[in-house]
Amino acid sequence: MIPAAARKSVEFPKMSLILGAYAAQPAVETASFYAGLGAIDSIRGLELPFGPLGGGPWPEGAPGGFSAVVTAIPGTMQRLQCSPSFGLASADAEGRNEALAYVSELRSYVSRLEGEGHSVEAVELHSAPAYSSSASAFERSLREILEWDWGSTQVCIEHCDAPRAGHASEKGFLPLEEEMEVLSTLGASGARVGLVINWGRSVIESGDPGSVVAQLAEAREAGVLYGVMFSGCSPVETEFGYPWIDAHLPAVEVTGAPLSSLLNRHEIQKCLTAAGPVPLVGFKIGLGDPGLGVPERLQRLAQMSALTAG
Repeated sequence: MIPAAARKSVEFPKMSLILGAYAAQPAVETASFYAGLGAIDSIRGLELPFGPLGGGPWPEGAPGGFSAVVTAIPGTMQRLQCSPSFGLASADAEGRNEALAYVSELRSYVSRLEGEGHSVEAVELHSAPAYSSSASAFERSLREILEWDWGSTQVCIEHCDAPRAGHASEKGFLPLEEEMEVLSTLGASGARVGLVINWGRSVIESGDPGSVVAQLAEAREAGVLYGVMFSGCSPVETEFGYPWIDAHLPAVEVTGAPLSSLLNRHEIQKCLTAAGPVPLVGFKIGLGDPGLGVPERLQRLAQMSALTAG
């Protein structure tokens, strides 16, 4: 572990990244879009969405050598619309069992991808439901999930914004402190589970870009930090939507990004220093303009990749 006093002087080499490309893919020519990602040499893999009806096939055109990280957030949010008690942290037995069944389906999807020859590095789960999550229920769910055979795939919890007074939540899941306490307890019993901090979702929670550095440092010191994903947000309305929307804004240096995007090169580098070397680093950005062609999309993703990879 790097001593706290030395962290500001640490320089990290160029790293390989996980890309949530589905947030930036075009409506057409998706195969050429995914094929083009292979030319961005800092990208090693894709964050793949697991929706309410399951996961899709390996994206056509995507390099076969890419690995994958599977995120449960799309399906989690859509299921919450129909069943507000749905979630691994639900105090409602039916809602918690429904979420466990959903994660079991996700595990089957992981097995399918691996059976097709694709390495799945990690899965990202979440402490739903909104506003009524229970840390004890979350721990019970995770204990059960971690008894399943995940092979070499790492089970992770991606932190989303928790409720805060006077501010409408985007997700409203468990506070970071409670998630970390659950993960620390599980880790002490030998369970293999880690925490992923999402930059945009943490800033949506706090309203303060500087809060992410503190979260990363706290998670690292607690020994639960597994990774960091970068996506931006804005305190004012933009073409991406209302203030503080979780719409994956690009860093302000990326062509076409809103000038009010709070994510920038400086914040990225501060967070990488605070996190130290972790297995998972990546980004997920939307590109706003639906009329953008494949070359323009790839160019902007390459810009964001350069900002993140260092």
